[in-house]
Amino acid sequence: MNYARIVNNIAVDVSSDPQSSFHPSIAEEFVAVPADVKLGWILTDGTWSAPAEVEPDKIAPVYPKVGPTTFKLLWTSPERLKLKELRATDMVIDDFYDIIEDPRLNEIDLGLTSTQDGVDYCLAKLVESGVVTDAGKATRREQILTGSMQ
Repeated sequence: MNYARIVNNIAVDVSSDPQSSFHPSIAEEFVAVPADVKLGWILTDGTWSAPAEVEPDKIAPVYPKVGPTTFKLLWTSPERLKLKELRATDMVIDDFYDIIEDPRLNEIDLGLTSTQDGVDYCLAKLVESGVVTDAGKATRREQILTGSMQ
């Protein structure tokens, strides 16, 4: 048998022997509960239930700022070569790299939506050309945008 100290219909302390585990003034607040009741369980209309599971907060990725050369090095050699080839016929890739190669640009903010859109576009073209697999596209996106060198 278990005993629980209940506050606002929540088991805030659970013990099989509150008299030996708690100060007497606290132990006297315990009442008998079913054996499966655990800390945090909720009492609703005479029925005990486990609380809803709380999903941990997702840690937001850190998007660094990198120089133009470092940005290019975030891509693998086959990816860079294919993008260079595609640049000759794809205005979007050409425009993206014109910005990256502008001598006035000191750093590329990998957190900017425009940068992420450019990376996504390039990756989609690399998937179309077979250099990157569709299954590997999300991983490559994360690696590039978090500044992980390959």
